Amino acid sequence: MTAPAHTATATTAALPEPADRAGRLLRRAGGAALIAGPLLMFAGMMTCPPQDSDSTVDYVTSLARDSFLTELSAILLHYGLIAGALGAMIVPGLVRGRKGRWPTLFGALAAAVGLLNVSGAVRDDWWRMVVGRELPIDVAVRISDTVDGSAFMPLWSGTEMLAFLGLLALCAGLARAGVVGWWLTAVYLGAFVAMMFIPIHLTYVVGGAFSLLFLPLAVAGVRTFQRERATA
Repeated sequence: MTAPAHTATATTAALPEPADRAGRLLRRAGGAALIAGPLLMFAGMMTCPPQDSDSTVDYVTSLARDSFLTELSAILLHYGLIAGALGAMIVPGLVRGRKGRWPTLFGALAAAVGLLNVSGAVRDDWWRMVVGRELPIDVAVRISDTVDGSAFMPLWSGTEMLAFLGLLALCAGLARAGVVGWWLTAVYLGAFVAMMFIPIHLTYVVGGAFSLLFLPLAVAGVRTFQRERATA
């Protein structure tokens, strides 16, 4: 027996609903990750142990000085980077037309790869903290420099710049698409330049400037929730 036409139509229309519900859930989870990532990064930077200079001696010494602060900062940064990387994957969905599509897509992928790699590198804080506490400082520094000088290490640590380029591409792509204003790109570039000139001993100033580099993710998260409310 052939089903009535109106019954078949109603059944067909009802089929996409579970998939659409799952899509909304993923978009909201991604939006939450986009907002949580920068907040965790800010908290991680604000709890970084103060460091007198960018030398390896002062770096290892700062990590070994207060193990609680070192571990708290490291875990906040770790999960902040992971949340930002996961959230970045939904950002291209904010672009509706052709304008800004490719820069946003490249930015999302580059930022995700870079942030995930750096999240693993945060483990360095733990072992540098331990060698700084358990060994003479000259031995701890020698171990630290030897690890950093390993042949394949640049293939890991070098992806940090990929994350920053990805975040810049996200800013430009979203601005080109009209999702955000160009002010976001200006803020990002200003924070990036500031990081080159702010003395490292100004811990909280450095932390604030560094956290601004993740502002594009937070703004994208807010836009995601605004878009979800508008289409609900």
